[in-house]
Amino acid sequence: MPEGDTLFLAAQKVGAVLTGRVVTRFESPLPELKEQGVEGRVVSAVRAQGKHLIIDFDDGRSFLSHLRMQGNWFAREKAALTQRALDKTARDVSWDDEETTLIIETESSVAVLTRGAVAVLATRKKIDQRLASLGPDLLSPDYDQAEALDRLREHPDTTIAEALMLQSIVAGIGNVYKSEILFLEKVSPFLKVDELDDPTLERLLKRARDLMRRNLRPGPRRTTFGTFAGQNCYVYNRSGQHCLKCDTKVGMRRQGNLQRSTYFCPECQNVAL
Repeated sequence: MPEGDTLFLAAQKVGAVLTGRVVTRFESPLPELKEQGVEGRVVSAVRAQGKHLIIDFDDGRSFLSHLRMQGNWFAREKAALTQRALDKTARDVSWDDEETTLIIETESSVAVLTRGAVAVLATRKKIDQRLASLGPDLLSPDYDQAEALDRLREHPDTTIAEALMLQSIVAGIGNVYKSEILFLEKVSPFLKVDELDDPTLERLLKRARDLMRRNLRPGPRRTTFGTFAGQNCYVYNRSGQHCLKCDTKVGMRRQGNLQRSTYFCPECQNVAL
């Protein structure tokens, strides 16, 4: 599931093959991305902000993408691709292609966005305005925990699990980290923000940032280290299995308007069943 660390790594990957190079192909089945005059422009930067990936061009425009649940970025030097892969990326993109969102090529590299939930080309100013509502980015060097705490306090009646997922409060946390950090800090997902003191909220934010930063490496995401390293997660996607710390069965409930799944240990997190 794409979360802040996923996009940070994707931006590194895409940036490595596109930054500083001239675009030779910019093709999409989406009408709004067709014939936009991107060919001939130079990619000036590739960056991540929360769960978004942004590609900046030298003409003052930017391309904004969001992966949601199913999206993915693929990026390679052409010299590293097989002929079959080269042929696949070189194909014409038909109007009814539901898999491909965008293909960007340079003379020596290619990046492909598949199943992107958001794909917008606009001026950098408009893109940055669209992102302005996001809370502090957990992986940004300028991350401001005091601001994130203040934004949490603006939602006193929201459960902490739902609040951590609000990108307007803090950018980057998704279902996996939400469940894992609450478990590790022994906090019930169903308590309201107003029921938690500042030190607890600060611990949750710090744990989220620390775990994300530890996952900025190749390989599957994990939140377990040391003794429990054989499992990638303590509770996420482990409903009905035994808790790794106390042997109680892990539970799952759905929360919020989107009915997002929250995993927890009733014993470790003091959740009444």
